[in-house]
Amino acid sequence: MIESTHSGLEPRAAHRVLFIIEVLMQVLRNLGKPELAAAALTCRTWTDVALDMLWEELESVCPIMALLGPISKHENGWDWDSGFPSGDWTRFSSYVKRVRSLSYCSADENGGIFFSGQMSSGVPARWLHYVASHSGQYLLPQIRKIDWNCCEDNELEMILPFLSSKIKDIRIRTWWDVSPTAMDRILKALRGVLPSGVRVFHFIPHGFRPTEGASEHMGPLIEPLNELQDLRVPYHLMVPAMFKPSQLRALEGGCDLESGINANALLSQLADTCPLLEDLRIMFWGGSNIDFTVIRPLIRCSKLRSLDMEYERAFDPSPAEISEMGRAWRELEALHIASRRLYNDPALGMPVGLLVAFAESFGPKLRKLGLYVNTHDIPAPPDPPVSFPNLEVLYFGTSELDSDKAKVAKASLFLSELLPKKVGPTTSHRWSWETEQSVFDPGSRGWGGDSWNVLWRMLSQGETADILAELDPVPQALPGDLEEIDWTGGGGEEIDWTGGGEEFDWTGGGDEEFVVD
Repeated sequence: MIESTHSGLEPRAAHRVLFIIEVLMQVLRNLGKPELAAAALTCRTWTDVALDMLWEELESVCPIMALLGPISKHENGWDWDSGFPSGDWTRFSSYVKRVRSLSYCSADENGGIFFSGQMSSGVPARWLHYVASHSGQYLLPQIRKIDWNCCEDNELEMILPFLSSKIKDIRIRTWWDVSPTAMDRILKALRGVLPSGVRVFHFIPHGFRPTEGASEHMGPLIEPLNELQDLRVPYHLMVPAMFKPSQLRALEGGCDLESGINANALLSQLADTCPLLEDLRIMFWGGSNIDFTVIRPLIRCSKLRSLDMEYERAFDPSPAEISEMGRAWRELEALHIASRRLYNDPALGMPVGLLVAFAESFGPKLRKLGLYVNTHDIPAPPDPPVSFPNLEVLYFGTSELDSDKAKVAKASLFLSELLPKKVGPTTSHRWSWETEQSVFDPGSRGWGGDSWNVLWRMLSQGETADILAELDPVPQALPGDLEEIDWTGGGGEEIDWTGGGEEFDWTGGGDEEFVVD
């Protein structure tokens, strides 16, 4: 690196402190990728440090592919222009050994498909052939983390060439067209390749539970992972094999109440074998009813910081049970108890007045709360006053609030005394939520009706009671109560989804070749 003297006449070398590797690393950590690329060209001392940082985290497989030869976008994704290249494998190895983290995504966060980073279907097979022909050498020998989001069966299996014996963190999320059969195959394949030192394993399918075969593979897959700390498999049944690692900090799993399993005994085993558990999300499904006695063993998990219980039926703790939870979970920051219910009934649910019991029982660390409440009888503000000092999110799920102006005004008065300023309740109609997402993820929320929206505006935005005039005298129907939509466009004419007969360009309007320098 050269910099000018004050006179501007003679150059001088960079200060020698910038050639101390530890100091140089701290400086380069603050640079973006273009600046790191420039730094790598500065001098030999800087080259390795800058390249290590430049290649440490890759958000696409394209730079790896481009090391061997020109690539461009083909019909099924990125591929080499002339088949599998006989490129400079020595140069290839010198770069890929620097990769510590790799992301692959052909779906956005809402599941919308875009193919900007998708590989052609034949690429992984050629990678595997390379690995096999080089005595089992790993494609990415130093890889530690893989984040894999895919929309099709063949994409799910593309992950295999990129794994190595040093992988610590593997996160898989599938969307739309990934079949249960493909999930079975990948789980079975992972059983033979994942090292025992994996610490984070996520396998999150979109919108449906895997087959029984997938559940059968999950237990044997997890059991050897002795260092596991974070396990999120929301649509798989929780089994004792998941509780084996005593250092488990985060767990997400399912519990089928109609399978004959003793949920109380299962959760008791969880509490006994995972004393360090901090983050727990349970998806209960099945027609059987549960109550607080089922989850009482979790009271022993004193380190819990987040507890999310997804259940589509009634699950309403009493004031005494709320107090018991509050005393046990002093570190709790987020709590959700069955707020998104399939069958809404204004007469069911905890009376909204029990929010006072939550405010009295839980400590100041509580920042997120999700409940299903009964708004039939809204009390006056608590006397003496009590509040949630640090609450940031209050989620009422599919709870109902009719559009009676006096009731909405009364709810505003009651909640304004309990909640911090600028915090209002959020809700969701039952058609908008997907249970693989937590209620505290913004994408899981939706329209909750005009009365809730007016109440939210009054509390969170400080609007005056004048907005009550926006409420209709008759409650608006939820989407599920509306008449069937005529998808033909009315009159029997078919709607033209092609945009007026012209083919829509999903490529973004460009045919430029993708180039990686």
